[in-house]
Order: sequence, then structure tokens, then C-alpha cells
Amino acid sequence: MERPDEQVLIERAKLGEEIAYERLLVSLVEPAHKLACGLLHDSHLAEDVVQEAALKAWRRLGNLRSGASIRPWFLGIVANQCRDVRRGHWGRLLTKADVDLGLESPDEEALRRIEVRRALERLNRHDRLIVVLHIYLELPWPEVAVIAGLTEAGARTRFYRALAKIRPRNHAPVTV
Repeated sequence: MERPDEQVLIERAKLGEEIAYERLLVSLVEPAHKLACGLLHDSHLAEDVVQEAALKAWRRLGNLRSGASIRPWFLGIVANQCRDVRRGHWGRLLTKADVDLGLESPDEEALRRIEVRRALERLNRHDRLIVVLHIYLELPWPEVAVIAGLTEAGARTRFYRALAKIRPRNHAPVTV
């Protein structure tokens, strides 16, 4: 959802005003970090990805369509940065063993988080992106579609197919 002064800030940031860009990013950092954590399963790496995405967005701010909201555009950059990290050297170092480290006395919540992470890891990157955007970030379908580069119907279809892939066989259907 676009804030009333968002377009003014975008125009000022496009003219090189760093304070305007920082004001735009204030509300985007938390959802961007959640997205990166959901895709990478590593909070520290997610912080690095968000910082790198913020720099890329600053350099490419001129590419943001006039009148467009910055949130889906920025989250798309974060998602692409996550994809690049997983493809690169650091992504190859991320293993399932990393998820299991540090659980000396697992409680039910920790076990549930591990199950969710493992379920997400079974999805391909496109499906994982849709699930994280809609469930973790609670983004509306139009924004999910823009970030994923799909139609709204395509994003919904991919989401429900992804849920079917990870849903335990003995549970009732999930409604979202």
C-alpha cells in the first residue's frame, strides 16, 4: 500500500537526496529481512543481503517506474539477491546441518521451526518465494505477483501447489 508522501520521497531520492531514500527504507527493512530469512534460513546472511539490496536499489532507483510503489520493487531486489547468494559461494556453504546446529535442548517451538524450514527447503526457489511473501510477510496477492513476476492468478496457483507439496499427508487442507 502506497503512503501519501511515498511518491514525493521517491522523486526526491531519484534526485540524489539520501535522507529521502533512508525514509523510504525505514518501513522496508523489517519485511525485507523477514523475506531474506525465509529464503536463506540465516539471520546474519539475511542482514547482509538486505544491505546489499539497499545499495543496489539506491543505484537503480531510476529504474523504478513513475507512480509505482517502492515496496514490491525493493522486495524483488531482495529476492533476487537471495537467489544470487544461494547460487554463489556462500550459498553452497549453507547446508541442512547448519539448521540443526545450536539446539541443545529443543522445545516444541524450535522443532516446529525446524520442520517449517525443512519443508521450505524442499520447495524450488520460485515456490519458496511465493510462500514466504504471502505467509511470512503477509503481503497481498497483487504485491506477491509483482515481486514474483507473475499474474495474480499465477501467484495464487503457485502458492497452493507449493502448499500441497509440503503439507503433511495426514492433515486437513490449509486455508489462507
